[in-house]
Amino acid sequence: MRILLTSFFFLAIRVAFSQLLTLQDDHLRDKLILSYPQVMQGNALDISKASLLTNVLDLRGAGITNAAGIEYFKSITTLDLSNNQLTSVPNISGITGLVNFYASNNKLTSLPNMATLHLKDFQVVNNMLTALPDLSGSTGLLSLYCSNNNLIEFPPLTQFPQLSKLVSGQNPISASFIDVTPCIHLTELHVHKTGIDTIIGLEKLTGLTTLYAWTNNIKSFKSLDLISTLTICIIYDNPFSDMPYLQNKSALNRLNVNGALLTFEDIKPVLQNPPATFIYSPQREIFFADVTARAENNYTLTYPVTAPLSSNIYVWFKNGIVIDSSASPSYTFSPLKNADAGNYQLKIYNTSVSLLTLNTNTFKITVQPCIELNIINADVVSKDCSKGYTIDFSQNQISGGTPPFTYELATSSTRKNISYPLVENVEAGNYFLKVVDSRLCSATNNFVLNKIDNCDPVMTPNGDGITDTYYIEKTGKVTVYNLQRVVVNTLQAPIVWDGTDRNGALLDAGFYILIMDGEKPVYLTIIR
Repeated sequence: MRILLTSFFFLAIRVAFSQLLTLQDDHLRDKLILSYPQVMQGNALDISKASLLTNVLDLRGAGITNAAGIEYFKSITTLDLSNNQLTSVPNISGITGLVNFYASNNKLTSLPNMATLHLKDFQVVNNMLTALPDLSGSTGLLSLYCSNNNLIEFPPLTQFPQLSKLVSGQNPISASFIDVTPCIHLTELHVHKTGIDTIIGLEKLTGLTTLYAWTNNIKSFKSLDLISTLTICIIYDNPFSDMPYLQNKSALNRLNVNGALLTFEDIKPVLQNPPATFIYSPQREIFFADVTARAENNYTLTYPVTAPLSSNIYVWFKNGIVIDSSASPSYTFSPLKNADAGNYQLKIYNTSVSLLTLNTNTFKITVQPCIELNIINADVVSKDCSKGYTIDFSQNQISGGTPPFTYELATSSTRKNISYPLVENVEAGNYFLKVVDSRLCSATNNFVLNKIDNCDPVMTPNGDGITDTYYIEKTGKVTVYNLQRVVVNTLQAPIVWDGTDRNGALLDAGFYILIMDGEKPVYLTIIR
């Protein structure tokens, strides 16, 4: 009788102290009833029984939106919440024996502090996390999966010196690099589509078997040269131009290098003993800068690869039309002409690498004149009514051309070679200065010398360069009369008049009247 009473007493105490929890999420309730009926009393969670469950709590793919209640499973080592509809997770810091946390493929925007946990495996792939929780207690963490979230920072790798697998790709990381130096035991590294341009410490990962670093801005993978353990190397869509050293990578069975800046010179050697899967086509365009060059000079376009393969075939295009197809990596203009201006592209083929065609970008060739003259300032050294102007042209700019140069000064009616840069006895007028180089390339620019003030209108057209002409500045029709009021010439000003009649013959010495509508008459004396 005493034994029965004692057993009844302890049973009563156990029932009295049992705590039942009504779960907020029907999907969680149904999953526990189906998979863990021992922790349920009817539709309620028996907290005391939940705390006794060990090993794995597997709640995958149950459609759970609210996981409140899982915090009472304090003896489990693995919590799997993957493939649900969760936006958050309750505080699980009391599950101190938890080793594996899985919550991939949810809608998580945040996670609770996990500093008290000692995790080995942490996986939260395909969520909307902007930051990872505090995992500072998990110094023995071996696997960290956080790809395809909204993380702007990589995990703090100094906290995880034993890390073997880091899967952190497809996150909008703000930094331009990742430093994996603290994690020399990494065998898998996934940093694809994070925008980085550098993996610091990559060369120290001597046991690395798997690298996913596609769609970044990494310009070199030479840090892989001494790593002989690689089996998978997915590094496509990066602007690198040198193939990593592959001779020591006998276990490599998958290599993706398309979308880089590799050429036949990089790829053909690999094809002699390729990995089982080797994807190398297409490659990015080979960059050619736009060209600006002067006409009448030789100019050569060259395939920008040192020691190109002799089996390459080069096809040059201008405005989409083939202009050359040969085994020469260069195309020369001998010389460059104005008609050569246009849009160009180079395509390169190699029959040994038939799946790949290399292209340059379309680049523009702009042809400048073979010589250009810019009159910055026609500096007047002196001016005199009888001798005209003395001009210093030393400030002028000549671009292009091949010395020696000759110079010519001309008006609409006169032309003469001049010494340069100081020119004397220059009369008022509209002038053209012409420069000619040793190859007869020429350039012309114009300037104006106004009439010198307070000078009598006198001409002495005798060819000595002094007052041989008379400059009429204003625009309009000018009628020239002699003293007998006979029209001897009609001029269209502005003009440098050389004292000739309408037939081109020099007028006799004498007195002449120049009349323009709306202007005062000019009484001009011709002395011969």
